[in-house]
Amino acid sequence: MKKRAFLTLLVLFIALLASCASNEALEPAKGMIEPGDKIGNFLITKGGNEDITYATIIHCPFERSSGIESCELPVGTLVNVGLGVYDPDTHNGKSLDQIWSESTYEMLIDGRPVDLHEFGPIEITHMVGIIRIWNVVIVTDKPGEISARSTGVVNGEPFDQTEKLTFNAPG
Repeated sequence: MKKRAFLTLLVLFIALLASCASNEALEPAKGMIEPGDKIGNFLITKGGNEDITYATIIHCPFERSSGIESCELPVGTLVNVGLGVYDPDTHNGKSLDQIWSESTYEMLIDGRPVDLHEFGPIEITHMVGIIRIWNVVIVTDKPGEISARSTGVVNGEPFDQTEKLTFNAPG
């Protein structure tokens, strides 16, 4: 009788462990976001040679009191959500490399930290000069909303800004 009870408990214990392991595999990772990760229907990736919309350039409506910039975009738009550092900065004589190396920058997408070094920086040319920006791009094929919060310090000035992206189905 004791053998049977022991065997039954052992089988139940193994079944419990197996069910915990399979549930863990089904839940999405809650660690740092890396290129190729998904949050719901949103793909977080790097930009390549595609047409990229840069949130730092399009200047969507900004609510200064909350620090939220709200952008409405069509589904399928590739949006880089980083804030840019411009070169040259004629006010302090520092090079873009010096400004970049002295800056701090953190990003959260829907509350999850982004591993910025896995995405890496890119440089784009704009009418104001060269802009260096983290290469973090969000895209979706379904309507929805997602936010990216950027915080840090550039040139001794702290920043805290959130990009709220609303992707709409084509009209």
